[in-house]
Amino acid sequence: MSRLRARVREIQRRMVRFCGGLSLRDAEYDFAYRHIVGENLRVLDVGGVGSRLPLQLARRGFLVTVLDVRPYPERHPNLTVVQADFLTNSIPDGSFDYVVMISCIEHMGFGGYGDPVCEDADFRAMAQALRILKPDGKLILTFPFCDRYAVQPGFERWYDRARAHRLFEGLQVVDQEYYIPHARLFNRIVKWIPASLQQIVEADVMTKYGYQCNACFVVAPREEVRL
Repeated sequence: MSRLRARVREIQRRMVRFCGGLSLRDAEYDFAYRHIVGENLRVLDVGGVGSRLPLQLARRGFLVTVLDVRPYPERHPNLTVVQADFLTNSIPDGSFDYVVMISCIEHMGFGGYGDPVCEDADFRAMAQALRILKPDGKLILTFPFCDRYAVQPGFERWYDRARAHRLFEGLQVVDQEYYIPHARLFNRIVKWIPASLQQIVEADVMTKYGYQCNACFVVAPREEVRL
């Protein structure tokens, strides 16, 4: 994605927010931004092309690495760009305090963004993220979420509770938030609002908006019980 296109998207999101709306991407960025806390942190943003979050985190003083199969257009002294496939990356174990995947894992393995086709890519991505995390590190990820698992061929997965449970097997959920479409303008969702898990399960948003809901999670390795 070019720097100009990224800037245009950022302006569009700001206009929506100025008019009282909230884009899904802003809700996801806010969630990640709130949960990355500390000093001298190393942050890996996977699939961050088109996102301003890595640049914002770099400006906060964090050492940020963006890893994507596509080139990242932004530059900053605290920002490192690695153009590679996350599933076969060579990053050393225990390198990062945070791994961030904003609306990324659902697209992995379909080849839609130049990545290799792989049926179980989301589970392999989780294994890579946990390998790269420091022992006390955290993984922040967001993805489409609804009452039943579905695959949009060649594009993305829509997660349900069962698939998310498998994805987080052996991990502890530190925090979670859910968002549901609330207002549409010119066939675009211009406002997302927080919702409970029960509301997500009961809401028939596909019929009303032609869109799925969204989930945001912070997960971490379970602490070992030492005898």
